[in-house]
Amino acid sequence: MHLMRESWTDTRLDGLNEKVDRGFASIDARFEKVDERFDKVDERFEKVDERFDKVDERFERLEARFDAKFDALYRLMFQGFIAISAAMIGGFATCSPQSSGPRLSRPFETGCPASFL
Repeated sequence: MHLMRESWTDTRLDGLNEKVDRGFASIDARFEKVDERFDKVDERFEKVDERFDKVDERFERLEARFDAKFDALYRLMFQGFIAISAAMIGGFATCSPQSSGPRLSRPFETGCPASFL
């Protein structure tokens, strides 16, 4: 078993210093390798970012197409609502009891509901 020395000699301190320096040099070399790997990861993330930008562009184009189609659908529904409303108003106006047209004896000849006759 080694006995603990009470004093450190210059040679022992120099040896310890060299050993510590070699250890830090080894750690520095490892960190350089880690830094290189992180640089490669950064390059990959840049490529991924480019791909996401392309996907974003595609979604924006798709969203614009859907917006245009929904706008056309809303316009068509509104036009249909106006046409149906006009047809109903016109139909009720011609079938109303106050209309001054000739009264027929059979309600099905006019196309109006019997309740208006």
